[in-house]
Amino acid sequence: MRLQKILLPLVFYLNIFNAYSQNKLANPVDGKLLLSANYAELRSMHFHSGIDLKVGGKSGAKVYAVDDAYVYRLSVSPYGYGNCVYLKHPCGYISVYGHLHKFNTNIANFIETEQYKRRSFAIDTVFVEPVFKVKRGDIIGFAGNSGNSFGPHLHFEIRDSSNIPVNPIPKFYDIPDNIPPTVKSLTIFTVDSFMNSGFSRITHDIRLKNVKGKHHITKTIEAESPLFFGVETFDNVTETYNKIGIRKIHVLVDDTAIFSCRLDSVGFEKNRYINSLQYYGLLINENRNVIKTFVEPGNKLDKYQNVVNRGIVELKDSLTHKVEIILEDDYYNSSVLSFSIKAKKTSGKNNLLHCSKSNCVQWNSDCSIFCKGAALLIKSGTFYDNICVEMEKSDSIRANLSSTYFVNLHSAAVHKPFDIVIKASVDSSLRSKVMLGALRNGKLFAVNAGYFMGFVHAKISSSAHYFVTVDTISPLVTPQFKNNEDLRKRTGVKIRIEDDFSGIQHYAGYIDGEWALFEYDAKNHLLTYTFDPKRIGRNKKHSLKLIVSDSKKNTTVFESGFVW
Repeated sequence: MRLQKILLPLVFYLNIFNAYSQNKLANPVDGKLLLSANYAELRSMHFHSGIDLKVGGKSGAKVYAVDDAYVYRLSVSPYGYGNCVYLKHPCGYISVYGHLHKFNTNIANFIETEQYKRRSFAIDTVFVEPVFKVKRGDIIGFAGNSGNSFGPHLHFEIRDSSNIPVNPIPKFYDIPDNIPPTVKSLTIFTVDSFMNSGFSRITHDIRLKNVKGKHHITKTIEAESPLFFGVETFDNVTETYNKIGIRKIHVLVDDTAIFSCRLDSVGFEKNRYINSLQYYGLLINENRNVIKTFVEPGNKLDKYQNVVNRGIVELKDSLTHKVEIILEDDYYNSSVLSFSIKAKKTSGKNNLLHCSKSNCVQWNSDCSIFCKGAALLIKSGTFYDNICVEMEKSDSIRANLSSTYFVNLHSAAVHKPFDIVIKASVDSSLRSKVMLGALRNGKLFAVNAGYFMGFVHAKISSSAHYFVTVDTISPLVTPQFKNNEDLRKRTGVKIRIEDDFSGIQHYAGYIDGEWALFEYDAKNHLLTYTFDPKRIGRNKKHSLKLIVSDSKKNTTVFESGFVW
């Protein structure tokens, strides 16, 4: 009975997959499917959860339901997927269509009614009952550039019944591809104190001339042991040649597998582990996506197989050893980078020398670090490995409300933000406006913060100079029309809204005293109201009022008139 309980869900899951793989899904757009991004491609703080399909470089291409379904969820947001439709199919799978320019007429009418009912441009509705049913090939919307998108395309996903995105290629779609992955560089890292700390340093950074297929580095590499490898790579697909991600990496040492990673289905809760899959220091300092063949102890990404000694290679003899790194794409095209390696006498360098024991943070323990007038409070699981964290007062930046503190994580990746507390002298009238300023690489960033009994508290996740400041400046509102201007030849009004520090938090627009639907394009800082004859009269003078607030409730009220 116990075995039956385990096997039945597995059989059900496999039947779903078989049903889809035997009956390929319809194309979500017209013509050939041309990829501009693939599944699990490496992105900032997350794996790409679907595929991006080209639509000719402009908004308006028809988007189709890939199979019979009902509309399971609808969302509109100035961020993320923008205008998005989620379809639930009979066998439990969900298909997702993001960054739409607009919805089909029925959905668009429903969305507008909900927006006016809730007095909100952004909405997110999940349907318990099938309100909108669609057939395979029905138009559900039109591709566009809404949300966090930087060019018209369709973001398309397939999710399983547990809402985990799965790779739709090649199981559901055949896209021609005979191009193997490209290797840009090989990096070798020496681990200074294996099993006690994760301190590593780059000893070899070998740039390659974008090699494909089989490539052998002829000169034997001498490297300090223990060590692990990193590879910088990308893939291309026939007919598009956009740089996209690879599917699998496999490492052999003397013909024995020591590391494999296959990115086939990554749950959203695992996204942050992308910072451990890559070598984070090269990512933030050189904008290079170098995949590590080493699994840090705090890395819970469940996509690794055949991992020996966490991917660490220990060369305990003076012999030459053969290494092969095999890279594979969605269609099993592969490239093999091979080389020989032998142990080199240690240089005696050690990253631990600059870090006192009190600042060595164990990845699986709580830790507090104190500096005059400030403290860092770090919880277990904040980092993926043991790291050195330093905090010191800095005289290089003057602040009026507190001292400035330099927090140095030595390019370590952070899995979850940790606490910083800074003593500050803030007048009671300004305490609700408190923020932290974070100066990083010459740029100033805002960190939301709160004040309590003489201290300012915030969550941080990166190296920077931190100091207490306040945000008292209201958002800037710039209309793209003149007061009382005749706009009868226009389709709507546009107003630019910007905030220089804490960011736009809320806005509300009114025409003739009634709430009006202003669409927010956050990436372009633009509000747009499209004239609606059902709601405002033609050939009349109208009043417009817009209220815009930032995260610290600094508010700007803009009022104007126009004729339409």
